[in-house]
Amino acid sequence: MKRPILLFLTGLLYITVATGQTNRFEVGVEGGPSLTYLRGNDNIKEYYTPTLGYSGGFTFQYNFRKIVSLRSGLSFERKGAQGEIELNPIQENDPNIPSDNKITLRENFDYLVVPILARVSFGKKVKFFVNVGPYFGFLIKQTGIDEYDYYGSTRDQSENFEIFDTGITGGIGVSLTIKDRFILSFEGRHNLGLYNTSKLPVLNDGSIMTNSTNFLVGFAYGLGARKEK
Repeated sequence: MKRPILLFLTGLLYITVATGQTNRFEVGVEGGPSLTYLRGNDNIKEYYTPTLGYSGGFTFQYNFRKIVSLRSGLSFERKGAQGEIELNPIQENDPNIPSDNKITLRENFDYLVVPILARVSFGKKVKFFVNVGPYFGFLIKQTGIDEYDYYGSTRDQSENFEIFDTGITGGIGVSLTIKDRFILSFEGRHNLGLYNTSKLPVLNDGSIMTNSTNFLVGFAYGLGARKEK
């Protein structure tokens, strides 16, 4: 009984390490929706909730001979949060107060983001992978939006925020190699901001830090094919 099992395991091991083709480089695009929010002070905690954002950009990956890869790229990402405050009218039917006494607040942070990720992959044609590493963000614009009834106002608040942002990125996903060159991937990735982005003093010595969870679909093309065991 042991011999058939041993032969089966030996065959499985041979299939796993058999000579195959990999690509040294992969270049492509990826993007998708995001769930974003802010953290760091009591005002955010009380009045703000997560909101929808998005990201998209170019990717570059170098594959080492083993299971490890180095992945980077350049993407545009919208981060932020939304909130709601209730106003107390000074008099009934106050024309300066919205009909439902509520104002919706939106804080949008538009960034160019460069991640530097170590990727560990398992599998051949279908690969499961884990990404981890730092990211570096560069603020393009910060916009505050007030919405009430059928009206709204927009404020450019970029000068109140730091140009630079940084944090830790981690993600898991799966990729499918098609005809040795084309790679389709799906990933869930979380970006945890570690830097106070506010130039102005924040309530109770707090901070304003970004967070986002991306749901990414990617398409890449492999270059520099090589044979390996």
